[in-house]
Amino acid sequence: MKKSVIVLVLLFHVTMQLHATEPNWVASMEKIDTSHAARESYMQGLLLGQTYGAFSVDGLLSKDLVEKFYAERDYRTYWFNAFNEPDLSVVDMISAIKRAANEGLDPDDYHLEQIDALFREIQKENFISMREANLATITLDILLSDAFMSLAHDLYEGLIDYDAFQAKLKRLGKKRDINYVWDMPFPHLDLPGLLKKVKSSGDIEETLYSLVTPNLIYNDLLDAYERYRIIVADGGFVQVPNVMLKRGSRGKSVRLLAQRLFQSDDLDFYDDEYTTFDKPLEEALKHFQKRNGLKPTGVLNKTTRRSLNIPAHDRLRLIKLNLEHARWEKSPMDCSCVFVNIPAFMMYFKENGETRLKMRVVVGRKKNPTPIFQSYMSYVVLNPTWSVPQSIVKKEMLTRLQEDPDYLTARNFKAYNGWSKDRKEIDPFDVDWYQYDQNSDLPYNFVKQPGKGNPLGVVKFMFPNKYAVYMHDTNEKRLFKRSIRAYSHGCIRLQEPKKMLAFVTERYMDKSYDTIKQMLKKSQNASLTLQERVPVYIRYYTVWSDEEGVNFRPDIYGYDKIMAKLIRKF
Repeated sequence: MKKSVIVLVLLFHVTMQLHATEPNWVASMEKIDTSHAARESYMQGLLLGQTYGAFSVDGLLSKDLVEKFYAERDYRTYWFNAFNEPDLSVVDMISAIKRAANEGLDPDDYHLEQIDALFREIQKENFISMREANLATITLDILLSDAFMSLAHDLYEGLIDYDAFQAKLKRLGKKRDINYVWDMPFPHLDLPGLLKKVKSSGDIEETLYSLVTPNLIYNDLLDAYERYRIIVADGGFVQVPNVMLKRGSRGKSVRLLAQRLFQSDDLDFYDDEYTTFDKPLEEALKHFQKRNGLKPTGVLNKTTRRSLNIPAHDRLRLIKLNLEHARWEKSPMDCSCVFVNIPAFMMYFKENGETRLKMRVVVGRKKNPTPIFQSYMSYVVLNPTWSVPQSIVKKEMLTRLQEDPDYLTARNFKAYNGWSKDRKEIDPFDVDWYQYDQNSDLPYNFVKQPGKGNPLGVVKFMFPNKYAVYMHDTNEKRLFKRSIRAYSHGCIRLQEPKKMLAFVTERYMDKSYDTIKQMLKKSQNASLTLQERVPVYIRYYTVWSDEEGVNFRPDIYGYDKIMAKLIRKF
């Protein structure tokens, strides 16, 4: 009974004196500073923002979760027992925090300095009172729990709030009338639950770092981040003067260009005597231009100079952005798969992590962005028909139909009275097209027949999805010559679709490519099922690494700009 009364009195003092001065708070605690009630009250006070002399837990990254975690434990310590003796896992946790630097994270974000200092003092037992010993232990316990949950979150989800990003896309899409889709769902971690279980696993460090899904994109970006971090630490890139240079040019400007290309690993050799623009320098400049999506002329023009003079710290920030959202990847992508990188305007067919086929692609324009998602390619359509989307019908076809109903027949279209299997073809001359406008939902399905002029060309590769996106041939081959290739309504156009078809046929079909070529020649419309489904990843990386080195591309849809405002630390 006596102990219960003491606890009630103590809790009353905690409530009434949260904002009181240190002496009054201390006075109420000194009498029972060795009891369990005192330790629990100290912990509550710290979690509520109280400062006890040198002891506080300001700046908790997972404050709400930490408070919940300890409330469920009745404010008992987790990493230390009632006698202030540490669990062996404390050393393992400190090691895990230090390792964060190897994953592009800052160990100081997880209280490393404060944790190290407190742990040393606790090991020395260098306290003038039991009260100080208790406060040191409780403070460290809280910091360790916050470090665990925060580090687990950052390794698994990154420093960009995925939910906030989705909310921002939704608001912008509604404002601009654009359908932004970044569909990479992953379950959020139960961080307190993970912390409760972790000590029984026997290896806290391994548990934490197993949260990172290893994949080639993430690993390559991590290497790029470390490389550019060193460049920034060494003073950054030299600036290239505002002069036009090409093979045969001489002078100081050539030396500065050579130095700049050497810094970014485009040029193998450099010294202060490098004052003649020779063939190796020309090849190095071409290499740089390729990495940055520029036409590889080997000539230092205005566009190339602008790219060369982007500060190294800006490049590092861009790598960091891509590295953080690469943590959202939950597939290792180490088997056979199709990978489309929108900012690169490229498709890669990978096998066991190696690129076996790649080609240029055309993706959705800014007003019709290709969605970010994943699916499985399961069949191929030869000599496809094309059902015109309602948006194109209303914006591009309706006016022409009103002027001339023969517009459809002249361009090899057929019109149907719906989309079902038992739909019936209609005569466009039997319809009063003037009854519709661009706000109307036309009850007709317009289908382009196979053959010349079909925007899908001779083949399309289907990976069923709710966005009605697929890869296909195109009759607009000229667009593949451009460096920025965002012209479609969302689907992905392939530069060499027949090459892709031969590749897929050889590996995933029971027909020969010769047989398929005959079917194409006869304009025979057919669907061919793959013997094995192939994962398809549509992604958005403005930075990535390949055999050329670290590549940079423009942020065509503005996603990097949004993420830069949401990243927790930049």
